Amino acid sequence: MTYQRLFLIFLILGTFAWRVTGLTYQSLWRDEVDAVYFALRNLPDTLAMFVEMAQNGALYFLSLRGWFSLVGASEFALRYVSVMASIVSIPLTWQVARRLLGVATREPAAVAARAVGHSIIPLLAVLFLACNPYQLWYAQEGKMYTLVIALTLLAHWCWLTGITQGGWRVWWVYLITVSICFYIHLLTIIIIPLHLLWFLIAWPQSRQHWRGYGLALAGLTLPYLPFVWWQWAMLNSAEKLSGFNFTPLSEIVYTLLINHSYGLLPAPPLLRLLPIFFLGAVGLLFGIGVIANLRSEPEAGVAPSLGYWRRYLLLVSWLLIPIATIYVLSLRQPVYTDRYIIWIAPAAMILLALGAQALYQYSGRLAIPLVLILVIYSLGLWTQMGWRQKTETIKYDLRSAIHFVAERRDPATLLVLQIPHIEFSYRYYSGDGQPTVFATSDARLGNWQGGLWTNNGLPDAEAVVMAEQEMQRITAGAQALWVLSSEVEMWDTRHLMNAWLDSHGHLIESAEFHGVHARHYRLDAGN
Repeated sequence: MTYQRLFLIFLILGTFAWRVTGLTYQSLWRDEVDAVYFALRNLPDTLAMFVEMAQNGALYFLSLRGWFSLVGASEFALRYVSVMASIVSIPLTWQVARRLLGVATREPAAVAARAVGHSIIPLLAVLFLACNPYQLWYAQEGKMYTLVIALTLLAHWCWLTGITQGGWRVWWVYLITVSICFYIHLLTIIIIPLHLLWFLIAWPQSRQHWRGYGLALAGLTLPYLPFVWWQWAMLNSAEKLSGFNFTPLSEIVYTLLINHSYGLLPAPPLLRLLPIFFLGAVGLLFGIGVIANLRSEPEAGVAPSLGYWRRYLLLVSWLLIPIATIYVLSLRQPVYTDRYIIWIAPAAMILLALGAQALYQYSGRLAIPLVLILVIYSLGLWTQMGWRQKTETIKYDLRSAIHFVAERRDPATLLVLQIPHIEFSYRYYSGDGQPTVFATSDARLGNWQGGLWTNNGLPDAEAVVMAEQEMQRITAGAQALWVLSSEVEMWDTRHLMNAWLDSHGHLIESAEFHGVHARHYRLDAGN
């Protein structure tokens, strides 16, 4: 066993421990509860997502259904899937980096020392990926994003292997992998234009295997057909249908830089991130020289026939093309959010590793201390941020708030949920985490109403009258009520519902949780 594989084994074990520790510290947020609900609701409803307009992640939710039937629908079970997908991404990143860069693993003794230095690049890339706090965050979230990373890495590996070595088997795996990507997350469609560009960059080497790639590409039209009709209509609509606001390209780039460099905590002074940005900039500017010096070994199958500048362009386009594509799509319908292209992260980590190697090659006597300082600083900062993400309450604490209310409330007492989507969180957290948690939740939820929607553009005076009428209707016959509030501005920016409650009721009990407010009111007679 080589030192590389031994290092990978220990890194995988350490990464697993790092991601599993504190896995359930944060409450599930709305999208995570939705994932559980979509997985466990009536099977025909979940299956219908495969053909319904604007439905995303159908295959992910269907796979969760089988998983939950085996181990239950606890927070740990939900997030454990993300942990394991993030673990699989470690060896996949190593393999893709080797094939993309042309790094040899077995060299003649005369160049052994040099080979060891160059083989550090894929290992350093996976070390960066393992420690990155942005990756840690999504490895501990019950959504499909780490699975998207693993699948796109596998698709990249298949593409590189197919273009450099050929073989129908690898193109079959490519076809299946990318097809699965579509049904795990819709915007993985961006893989297709990226790989088309890769085909042009890799020419004339790609010409030797164009049939396999062409047939795989043609085969991808079949699994994508169910999406075509509504996506085309959506892109050509003059109305905003996506639910997102348009994000300028400069803001997209800034958000991605900060999140991938720091995680989901509030952005620090940029000075703290300069060493990371410096490594990345060096990799971007001088990485082509590093790749030019890498040794290749034909029998290892690591793309020896691709020139160094082609490999460099493959790497850079992996990072930049998804950003450009999602921006262009957003010019028609806003679809950008940073996690939708989270699969560019391994490319960024490889660039950081190339930056470290470039500094080592070109810095003379300062090489070793300079590289050590920058790498240790970056890994140390990321470990610190990761620890904070695991130990500070960041997500809205719906779990504690719902437990607080459920322990004190009779289900016959009116419950007002603001925003109404908290309904699914209440159904989940008032239960036992079993696969039947939603099927048996009506009794626990009991008498409830959704809070007021007042973000309707009405003048204040008219909105107050509307709020009065709606609250009279909602509370008719109730002598007391509970209110759970979170993300209120999404529905009631002017807080008209709270104003009505304060003027028509007496606060009996109140508790504040992170991002969630629980209140118990006694209402005036006749309101």
